[in-house]
Amino acid sequence: MAGAEAGSGLLPQRKPSQSSGSPFQPKAGSKSGKSGAPSLPAQPPKSSQAQPQNASTTDMGLSVVNQNLKCPECGSNRLYRDGLRYLADGSQVQRWLCRVCGFRFSESSLNNCKTKKKGGAHGKKALAVEAEKDMEKRAAGATEQTAQQADVKGRILNFLLHLKRQGYSEETLKLYNRVLHIFCGKTNLLDCETVKDYLAKMAVSETTKHNYACALQAFYEFNKIVWEPPKYKPQKKIPFIPTEQELDLLIANTSKMVSAVLQLLKETGARIGEILRLKCTDIDLERKTVRITPEKGSLPRILPISDLAVSMVKRLNPKPDGRIFSTLNNLTVAFYRQRKRLAFKLNNPRLLQISFHTFRHWKGTMEYHKTRDILHVQKMLGHRSLQNTLIYVNIEQATFQNVNDEFHVATATTVEDACRLVEAGFEYVTTIDKVQIFRKRK
Repeated sequence: MAGAEAGSGLLPQRKPSQSSGSPFQPKAGSKSGKSGAPSLPAQPPKSSQAQPQNASTTDMGLSVVNQNLKCPECGSNRLYRDGLRYLADGSQVQRWLCRVCGFRFSESSLNNCKTKKKGGAHGKKALAVEAEKDMEKRAAGATEQTAQQADVKGRILNFLLHLKRQGYSEETLKLYNRVLHIFCGKTNLLDCETVKDYLAKMAVSETTKHNYACALQAFYEFNKIVWEPPKYKPQKKIPFIPTEQELDLLIANTSKMVSAVLQLLKETGARIGEILRLKCTDIDLERKTVRITPEKGSLPRILPISDLAVSMVKRLNPKPDGRIFSTLNNLTVAFYRQRKRLAFKLNNPRLLQISFHTFRHWKGTMEYHKTRDILHVQKMLGHRSLQNTLIYVNIEQATFQNVNDEFHVATATTVEDACRLVEAGFEYVTTIDKVQIFRKRK
């Protein structure tokens, strides 16, 4: 029976039904169990004296809690003992867990909490007042910020309307609108120093920063805001020139809309905006020519196209307004997605460097490499200034500096022979012993 006696010391004894206390409340003056028997960790040591009237016990018999000790969150006195907290000086503090709201606290934190001395309701009310004040401050700040953004956007709109009245192109208006809204969303556009700091930290090239600074300068001049523009110099780089095989791979592995655009870019050397402006009336399918309406101050021109380009254009369905191709945004998204897929499939990262404007650079370079006639290249590309065309001389030299050129050579002794060679694409080299020497690239 020794085991039974030990077990009786572990479990609380049920009092008779006539007792007014809790059915699990131990008898006053009862002794603890045997010294070797474990005791419940939440029970305080029992004494032979009767408990005071302000003491109570949890209904599971886990802890005896002073009724004056209440949860600072909800004010309940139904608490669990939640272990001890060891302080830096080696002392111990009892921690408590509220059975109603689950809030954990210790007696030391309860004494230091001034806002909750009068109970949880008072603390909640104080927190609610503070939260309401904070929300009012945020609402006032948000209202002020919204009004400021509305003022800035109104200034941007007036600036763009002014540029439109001055005759600026739609491309320029779109560019300025995009740049100004970039800074409007990230900084205070009317604070020049903040804008300059943000521009200096942007992870873009010096050329892009120069273009952004030009757009900002025009905006500040219109709004009569004093601003000293930063000194960014555009960087001149030799553009990437792919091989013809790489261009043909892109044309062959894209959708019929994108491939038709790329084929026209390759054969004409036009800008992407000039190609997207084409209408059905601009393409002569019988003469196999295309009429280019210029942009960016270029010259209008009529250029030949191949049978392949004609057949690719015929597959497309014209838009109701007569345009052949879709908008630039839709075309760009489709091209970049298909280009990325092809570059991954062929494991050729060089394809990722090819853009719409790369076709124009390639055409200018190849035309000068074939003809050595810079005026011919200028006319084909529509440049008003020869200075813009001379870049392709440097590109051609850099691209073909290690390539051994091969030529067809012919001679002429009469004027008729010389004219016939020139018509065939030969160029004059020199005259030796009254014999004119011509050559043409293979």
